[in-house]
Amino acid sequence: MSYKILALDGGGIRGVFSLEILKMLQDDLGKDVLLGFDCYSGTSTGAIISAALLSGFQPRDLIHFYTIFGRKIFPKKRKHIKNEAKYSNQFLQTMLRATLSEKTTLAELKKHVVIPACVLSDSIEGRWGVEVFDNFNVKKAKDWNLVDVALRSAAAPVYFPSYQNYVDGGLYALNPSLLAFSRVLDPLGGNKHISEIKILSIGTGICPIGVKEEINWGLDQWVSEYKEKAYHPLFSLITEIGALVPDYPLRQILKENYVRINSVLKEPIEIDDPSKISELRASAREVREKNPKLWDSYLNWFSEK
Repeated sequence: MSYKILALDGGGIRGVFSLEILKMLQDDLGKDVLLGFDCYSGTSTGAIISAALLSGFQPRDLIHFYTIFGRKIFPKKRKHIKNEAKYSNQFLQTMLRATLSEKTTLAELKKHVVIPACVLSDSIEGRWGVEVFDNFNVKKAKDWNLVDVALRSAAAPVYFPSYQNYVDGGLYALNPSLLAFSRVLDPLGGNKHISEIKILSIGTGICPIGVKEEINWGLDQWVSEYKEKAYHPLFSLITEIGALVPDYPLRQILKENYVRINSVLKEPIEIDDPSKISELRASAREVREKNPKLWDSYLNWFSEK
């Protein structure tokens, strides 16, 4: 039997795109596809979604949560970006602790999980680095609280303050599929063989942003608005390109056992713009409507052993 991984990208409010894709897969297959996955891997908003799915919520539930709570997590009245994070993380903390089981550790989960976060100062050398939270080692996983791990991975610089000395895992693996593959393959991790592993990787939509002219930008231009298309061009460039990194190697290694679902959004949507939830859902539905044969191949992926 195959070992299936669900990998969910980071992307703030754009996680609604991923959720709509999952909802459509379930609707078209007429079953709970989540039951077939052995491992959940998520970064940032993908970490929050993974934590919620592992806690028993369904994609339709989470779409509702994002719709209701998105405006409270990303309030319209935004802070000035230069002096402190744009948003407080207090409401997000409160919501996750009230919604998920506050005391659940990674060791208690019924499925495997892989979530990255970036530490600002590690305990050994006192420098920033990367930490990957998983539950392959149950003893270590008992020390990691699910809500805390999700909040660590979702602490996006500029947007939120750090959380427990951690910031967004998307700085390391915005698309966590290659990371999850490596941990599942590792003899000290999942200890699976390549032939056993299948990955469904779901993005959060691709922003149609680009710069056609030659540029000679300094710091102010790279971190400010560009023609009303990208609030923070440097951040946008790093994240959009970063999500592409795992795609090519995994296609070469896993062939048809690796599937990536993502598409270009109708318009640029910032990760902190909850007013665009309807547009995100519509863009996800277009994946099926505009490419029915490709969509059928995604559905067939679930029927293959």
